[in-house]
This record gives sequence, structure tokens and C-alpha cells, in this order.
Amino acid sequence: MVKPPAGKPLAGIRVLDLTRFVSGAYCTMVLDALGADVIKVEGLPGGDPYRAQGAVQVGTLSGLFASLNTGKRSIAVDLTAPDGAGLVRTLAQASDVFVENARPGSLERAGLGPGRLHALNPRLVYASISGFGQTGPDAARGGFDLILQAASGMMAVTGNEAGGPVKVGAPVLDIGSGMSAATAIIAALFARTADGLGRTVSSSLLEFALSCFTSYAADILETGTSPGLLGNDSPQFAPYGVFRCRDGSLALAGAGSEPLWLKLCDVLGRPDWAADPRFATNADRLRHRAALTAEIERVLTRESAGHWQQALDGAGIPASPVLPPAAALTSAQAEALQIRQAASTPDGYGYQTVRPPLSVTPRPDEPAGPAGPASASPSNTSAGTLGYSRGAPALGQHTAEILREAGLDPADITDLAARGIVAG
Repeated sequence: MVKPPAGKPLAGIRVLDLTRFVSGAYCTMVLDALGADVIKVEGLPGGDPYRAQGAVQVGTLSGLFASLNTGKRSIAVDLTAPDGAGLVRTLAQASDVFVENARPGSLERAGLGPGRLHALNPRLVYASISGFGQTGPDAARGGFDLILQAASGMMAVTGNEAGGPVKVGAPVLDIGSGMSAATAIIAALFARTADGLGRTVSSSLLEFALSCFTSYAADILETGTSPGLLGNDSPQFAPYGVFRCRDGSLALAGAGSEPLWLKLCDVLGRPDWAADPRFATNADRLRHRAALTAEIERVLTRESAGHWQQALDGAGIPASPVLPPAAALTSAQAEALQIRQAASTPDGYGYQTVRPPLSVTPRPDEPAGPAGPASASPSNTSAGTLGYSRGAPALGQHTAEILREAGLDPADITDLAARGIVAG
């Protein structure tokens, strides 16, 4: 096994990664950042489909592939051949975690289901990520982030009447279900310390999407109705949304409490709003949201979004100009958090990716939180930040290395390569 990074929580844990696309790939990338040795098993001939997809190349790799597979080692195996599936079972016997995001039941046919692998390795944590979950009438359906945003009800509350339903602009269900699966894996590894036994854990895009309605669930389930297309509004608070300024848009949450509302009236120079019967309570403001929005924008359009953010920040009212991703990823706050991590492709081409949204202080006597340059390499991140262990791999780049670690001798590896069972 590759020597794990010192001080990381999952140091010494080996993960066998049979995932593709976003949700599973993100899950295992997070496990790498936490210190696990992640072995990405790619099917021959082409490997992960994202190697051939994406709009941008970074060196020899698709930027899409690189952004989701930084930190991993790659072994290329013909999974349709009995000997190829057998190699995966051999690797599973020496692994702590097995992660897959195939359609439920499909790996059973290759002898790679949880029952077979647990028989070989009772300590194995077997993790599955799917679109619709592991049971139920829709379990066998495939589904990408877009499909589950529609099927979960998320799209029905995103957008406005003029434009109709729209998806969230980032693959939030993929990322959320991947992080949820990583959480379940870590919990199963912790439970294993008590009895030495692995568990089967799972997550799905649908389950994560439905959990996002937690704060609305009581209202929705009590009334049996949907809040409808919300645009940037909240069904529970006003003012709360995005408002026009002189030079752009400003997100403003000025109704989290009545004291915040009164402060907003003062900052905008309209203390009279507090006495207006249309706006007296949050319920009144919800009923008269359109009139309130018009009044607020009449004031905000006199100055820039930056001006109003500074004024609102000074009063303790949450607000932010609407930033494009490129600006957000390179902001002073992102810099302070070291959110960007530098890595290199196998041919030495440098690229940047985004680290996981969590930090772990290695020891109680070390300061928590990130510090230092945001472009720090994975091996040079500060105390607490979780960088990836290496750049994204070429297809089969580590095949021979991984097979040697599994106990195969060079002649066996040469024979497998000659028969097209492995490549690299």
C-alpha cells in the first residue's frame, strides 16, 4: 500500500473504487483527501466515460475527469472477463472499503455484490450510491442529477412562473449524495472498531434531494401542497431574495428575525416601513411581498451592490452581491480558506481543483483552520486543510504497482496484460 499521509484521519484505509460519473467519484475523492488510499478500478477498453467527455482538456486529461479523480491510483481491468472480475475480488480481500454507483443489483452478476465480497472479507465496508435508492419500484431506474432534480420535487420549486422549472446550476444532488455516502462509510469504519465487521451502506440522489426539504417538510406534509416555483423567494420569510441594485443584483436575507427587519428599515433610510400595516409582521410582508420588493428596489437602485453590502454588513444583516463562480473561487475569502488545490496531470500539466468542504486538525496542540497560500499543493497544505494526495491518474497508470501489492508476481502480471485482462 502507498504510505498514507501522516496525521490524516483515514490513514491506512484502502478504498476500492468502482464508481463512475459524479456522485461516486466525488465520494471517493473525499476519502482520499481524508487520507485513504483510493484505487480506481476502470473498465477496459476506455476506462471512466468522463475521460472522453468534458469541454476542456488539462494536459492529456479531460478537465471533467481530472476534477473528480484527483488523488486516486488507477488500475485498468476487463471487468467483463471472469479473470478480470476475479482480480477485483482479490483486491477487495485486502481492502477496507468498496464503493460502487452502478444500478442496484448489476454487480451481483459479476460476483461483486456485497454478499460475495463480505464472504471473502467480513471486514469490508460495502458502499452503494444510486439514483433512486436500493429498494422500491424505481430502484432499477438510472438517473443523473438533472433527472433526480425533476423526480424529487426540487425542480418544481426552482425557477419562476415566467421561465418555468429550472435545475440548480451545479450538480448539488451528485455532490450531496457523494458526501452522504462518505459520511456513512466513515460511520461504518468507526463501528468496525468495536466488532471487527464491515457493513453495507448506501445513499442516493433521491434521498439526498428529499432531505433538502427538511425545513419545509412539516408544512408540506401537513397541507399536502407544494410551495410552487419560488424563484429567489422564501415561502417562509420576507424580505428574502435577490434584489436589483444600480449595477447588478444583491442577495438579501432581511427577515430572519424582527430585529433584523427593523435594522434593514434603518439602513435603507425607511424607518416608516416598520409602521406600515402592510409590513408590520413577517406574515404581512409575505402577503405583500411584491409591494415590498418594489419599495426595496426603489432604494437599492440608487447605489451599487458593493455599497449596500458594506452598509448591510455593518448592521449585521446578511447580504452579498451575486458573484460568478470564477470570482467566488478566487475571492479573498476563498483564498483564506485555501479552497483551491494545485495538482498535475501524468504528463506534468498543472491544473487546479477544489478541495472538500471540511478541515480536520491533525493534533489537539496544532492550530485549527487553514492558513497560507490558497494555491498550496496537496503535500503543502496547512494544518487542518485536506488536500488530495496526487493528481488525477492516466488510465491504468498504477496497474502493475497495485497488482504487485496484491501479491502477483511479474510473470503473472505480464500474462494478464498479454491476454488483455489488464492494461497500464
